[in-house]
Amino acid sequence: MQHHIIYVHGFNSSPGSFKALQLKAFVEQNQLEPTYHAPMLSHWPEKAMEALEDLLEQIKSGDQAKGKITRILLVGSSLGGFYSTYLMARYPGLKAFLINPAVFPQELLPAYLGLNTNLYTGEQYELTQDHMQQLRHLHLAEPACTQNIKVLLQTDDEILDYRRAENYYRQADVTVILGGDHGFQNFEQHFTDLLDFAGISYPDQLTMPEDDAVLKLREQV
Repeated sequence: MQHHIIYVHGFNSSPGSFKALQLKAFVEQNQLEPTYHAPMLSHWPEKAMEALEDLLEQIKSGDQAKGKITRILLVGSSLGGFYSTYLMARYPGLKAFLINPAVFPQELLPAYLGLNTNLYTGEQYELTQDHMQQLRHLHLAEPACTQNIKVLLQTDDEILDYRRAENYYRQADVTVILGGDHGFQNFEQHFTDLLDFAGISYPDQLTMPEDDAVLKLREQV
C-alpha cells in the first residue's frame, strides 16, 4: 500500500503557503510514509480541476505499475476544500481533510472581480464572470462520500461564515474551533488527527517543524 497526501491550495495561494509548507516539513522531518504532493493550480477552476485529476491518474498508474494499492488524502484549504469536495464525488476511494473550506465560492468571489495578484507567485490576472460560471459547474448540492470527509472550521474566519460549511458538511466529521481566522491558526496541532484519519502510521515521538524550517522550504518553492 502506498499513501499520498495532496495539498490543494486556495484562492490566490500556492504550494508555498505557510500551511502547505508546514505539512510538507512535518512529513519530511518525521520521515513519514506518505508521498507529499502540492500542485500549483491555475486561477481558472476548470484548469485547476484538470491538473488535479491528471495528478490523481498519474499517482494511481504509478502505484499500479509497482503493484501497490493507492491511498490518497486530499488536504484542501478554502477554495481547495471546494475543489476537494468535487473530487470526492468523482473518485469515491479518496479521503478529504478540509480546512475552512469554501462552500459557495461562486457567491463570494464576485467581490474580487477584476485585476488580481497571487499573494505568493506575483502572477496578475483578470478574475471574470467566466471564472464564476466554471465554479458554478463544479458546485455540488450535497457533498458525496461524507464518511470519508473530515472538516476543521474556526469560528472567527474573517472571509467565510463557518456556519455555512458546518451545515453543508453536516453528514461528515466536523470540528468547530472557537477563535482562529481564515488562515487557520495552529494547523500543526491537528497533524496527528490528519494522519489518524488517513490511516497513516507514525512513531510515538513526532517533531513539529519550526517556523524557520518552514520559511527555508519557501525559498525552495
